Parts: sequence; C-alpha cells; structure tokens
Amino acid sequence: MMRRLCLKYFHRFQCLQYSLAAALSVIAILFFPSDALSAVSADRPAASSALPDGTVTLEECLRIALDLNPGLAETKSGIDSQAARVREAAAASRPQVGLSSSYGYTHTGNAEQGSINTGFTLRQSIFDWGRADLSVRGASLELEAKTLDRANDVQGVLAQVTDAYYMVNRSARNLMIATERVGNYEKRLKWAKDFYAAGAKAKIDVTKAETDLANARLDLVQANGASAKALSGLSHSMGAAEWTPPGVEDLLEYTSYDIAAEEAVNTALGSRTDLMAQEVRLQEARTSLSLASKGLSPSFSGSAGYSFYGESDPFGQKEWRLSAGIEIPLSDGGLTRERVRGAEADLAGAESRLAAMRQDIILAARNAHSSLAEAREAVAAAREVERQAGETLNLALGRYGAGVGESLEISDAVDGYAQARVRVVTALYDLKSAEINLKRTMGVISQ
Repeated sequence: MMRRLCLKYFHRFQCLQYSLAAALSVIAILFFPSDALSAVSADRPAASSALPDGTVTLEECLRIALDLNPGLAETKSGIDSQAARVREAAAASRPQVGLSSSYGYTHTGNAEQGSINTGFTLRQSIFDWGRADLSVRGASLELEAKTLDRANDVQGVLAQVTDAYYMVNRSARNLMIATERVGNYEKRLKWAKDFYAAGAKAKIDVTKAETDLANARLDLVQANGASAKALSGLSHSMGAAEWTPPGVEDLLEYTSYDIAAEEAVNTALGSRTDLMAQEVRLQEARTSLSLASKGLSPSFSGSAGYSFYGESDPFGQKEWRLSAGIEIPLSDGGLTRERVRGAEADLAGAESRLAAMRQDIILAARNAHSSLAEAREAVAAAREVERQAGETLNLALGRYGAGVGESLEISDAVDGYAQARVRVVTALYDLKSAEINLKRTMGVISQ
C-alpha cells in the first residue's frame, strides 16, 4: 500500500517536472536565441589606444581624452541607462506573455484527488488614449537631452585639455627663461671675479653676483617644479594621470582669431548643446503635462490563454480563453489634478531656466569676446616691453664687460629682461585661454 502511494506521488511529481521543463524550453527558444550569450560577452568596451612615447601633439591629447576621460565614460553610461528606459517604456505597449504551472492535491476521508494545471497567458493593451506613446516620447526626449549634455561635456573636456596643453607650453618657456637667467648671472659672476682679481672691482661686486646667482637658481628650481605640475595637469585632464607625456609641441605663439561680437553671440545661441538640451527638456516638460492630464482616461485591453491539466496525464484536458475589457476610472482622490499642477509648475520652471540660460550665454559670449580683444592688445604691449628690456640688458652687459658698468645696473637689467619675457609668455597664454574661452562659450571648441 505504502509503495503504491509513493509511486503515485512520484509519478505526479515527474509529470509536473516535465510540464515545467517543456514550458521553460519553449520560453528559452522564443526569447533567448542561441547566440544571445555570445552577443552579451562580445559587448565589451574597446581597449584604449596606446599612449604615445614621443612628442605629443594637441590632436593626440584630445583623442586620448575622448578615449580615457572618466567623466565622459560616466555620461556615456547615463545615456545607455536612459536608452534602456526608452525601451522599458516601449515594452509596456507590447504583448505580455506569462507561464504558470501548479499541482494541487486534496484528501477528504477516503477520497483523494490530485491534478496538474499548466497554462500560457497573453495580455495586450489595445488602446490607452495615448499614455504609452507619451511615456515613450518623454523618455526619448530625455535621452536626446542626455546625448546633448554629453556633447556639452565633450566640449568642456576638450577646452580643459587644450588649456592644460598651453599651460605646459607656458611652463616650458618660463623654464627656458629661468635657465637663461642663471646663465646670465653665471657670466656676470665670472666677470666680477676677474675684475676683483685684477683690482678693478670691489669684493662687494662678487658677493652681489653670487647672491643674484643663488636667487636665480632658486627660481630655476621653482620653474622646474611648475613644469612638472603642468605635465601632471595635462595627464589628469586627459584621464591618464598615471602617464607623463614625454614632451609637447610649442603652440603658444600668437595666431589670428577674430570674430565680430554679434556673430559670436549668434553662434553661441545656435551651437551651444547645453542650450539645445534645455530646449529639449522644455518639450519633455510639455509631454509630462500631457501625460499627467490623462490620469483618468479609460484603457482597453485584451488577453488570451491556453492551459492543459489532468490528474494522471498533465495533457489530458485542454482549454482556450479569450477576454477583452475596458477600465474607466471615475475618481482617484485628486491624484491626477495634483499631478497636472506639478507638471504645470515643472513646465514653468523649464521655461524660466531656458530664458535664463539664453541670457547667460549672451552675456558670456560678449564678455569672452571683449576678453579676447583685451588679451590681444596685452600681447602687443608685452612684446614692446620685452624689446626695450632686451636693449637695456645688452647695453648693461656691454658696459659691465668693458669694466665701466655697475653691479646694480646689470642686476636690474637681467631681472628686468627676464620679467619682461615672462610677461610676454603670460600674455600669450592669456590670449590662448581667451580664445579657448570664447570658442567654449560659442560651443565650437573643436573647430
């Protein structure tokens, strides 16, 4: 008796197991193709390009930044996430398939009964008064806005890398100036010692030359440190902080870049991707308002099902089911009304942000244009000061070399010429930065 009962229950368990296995096999064939796993494993980010081992051009630095900058990788992940939300919103209007399988057993007195029931169900939204379409449109608009945000982030990274590249140029030139200044003071010290040995100059000239040389060497050490920091800053801006560029091209010389102020403003209003993103988010806010207003709209859906069941044979009896229904909400306790009010407030906020952004961009473009013109004039003025300081130094060196110049005279001349050259380098860097800032403000940094 006990053996027969165990065999019967074992047989029922096997039937249930087989029905579940068959159903799961169908689902695997329908929804998971044989190449799905290989496709997933193949979807990996491409390896970064090899870093250069020689002099690095600005174009190479920009390419490396686009490959390695972690901020851009983060925004790319945000775009991928939003793309999934678009597909998620679209999935709500597609057929929904379900599988269920159960085993029931009852025992009453001397009577016992067991059955296995397995079935498929198909549900489909037929018409929802546009709610699904509005959800997809809202998610798609946010995807478009995030894509424009990424383009704006790319502009920012390119501007940052370009400015860091010019900073390396600036520090390299300052290092060269500091090295030449040390050389001038070494020449002056040799002359002072020779004159002192010949009795033509006092000991104080030698002491003053030694002090000036020591100070110049200290400035050289600081210039070396600034150069190393500039290279580290360039590496960091590219997203390759562990790599130090072996060298860069000198691009700090003045290149003519001129544009009318109103043209700069119009270009900014037409090219700034962050402004475009805000315009898209304004459309998204309007879409959200339309969606919120449909909170009490009816919905019409249908479903179909197929099931098979039996006591000893799980496929003994079969059944089809078809149904359709309409749902008409009558009241939601004011939920739709408040959602509409919130969406209206969000829309008003989006309109205000767009107007404020336009005003800020106009002001930034005009200020950036004025700064570029000012920096251009500063370069011309610094060049003239450098020319005069160079002439003064040549005269001082000639006089001291002839034994008629004073120690203070040559010290002032060497320092004045070095400072004038540094001011030229600073003015050139400021001019390049002003040009970068104007292009960044106009949204055309890559041009």
